[in-house]
Amino acid sequence: MESSARRVKADRDRNRLPKRGPAARWTRRIVGVLATGALFAVGVVSYDMIAPDGGAAVGAPTATPTTTPKATKSKHAKKKASKPKGLTKAQKRARSEAVDSVREQGFTTLKESDYDPKATLRVLIGRPVGDAGGGHTAFFFTKDGLVGKDAQSPSTKLKVSKQGKAAITLTYGVYKPGDPPGQPSATKRVRFKLTDGALAPQDTVPTQEERYQRTSG
Repeated sequence: MESSARRVKADRDRNRLPKRGPAARWTRRIVGVLATGALFAVGVVSYDMIAPDGGAAVGAPTATPTTTPKATKSKHAKKKASKPKGLTKAQKRARSEAVDSVREQGFTTLKESDYDPKATLRVLIGRPVGDAGGGHTAFFFTKDGLVGKDAQSPSTKLKVSKQGKAAITLTYGVYKPGDPPGQPSATKRVRFKLTDGALAPQDTVPTQEERYQRTSG
């Protein structure tokens, strides 16, 4: 009896609810589809916000720049210019012999580097040993030894101004009126070379009075 009463009550409740037609069912379906689309759109926007720059997915491999190998130097590249070599043993010996020859004349060599053992005509300038005021004299050489001097008397100031293989230019200090001893105010250049194997000046050498005035010392 009790179960029958419950069944009757349920039938009454169903009859009280309004019947839903096909339009209501389609409306529910459309609403469901729209809700699903909205959830999908929200997911896409959220992804764009948290994704790395450029929209690349997290963990996606990134392209690494390739390095271009440096070009290797050619095996045939020009080598750096080597420094000129010094004198050979034979050339050093020739220079030492010339210095000894000047010493035998009673002079001390002022500048050994003036002597060029590679040239045909070579020169050394000397000063009397122990005489600072004794002036200067140029001694000329070839590979065979001493060939002559620039003059028989000394000069207050004398230097090598130019050297070639077969010619040498000397610069003399020349005194002008009023110049104190040891301080000639003018200069003159004279070129020397070998002529038929003998030393010969190519210009006029200043006179002794023009070249030399003795100073104390």
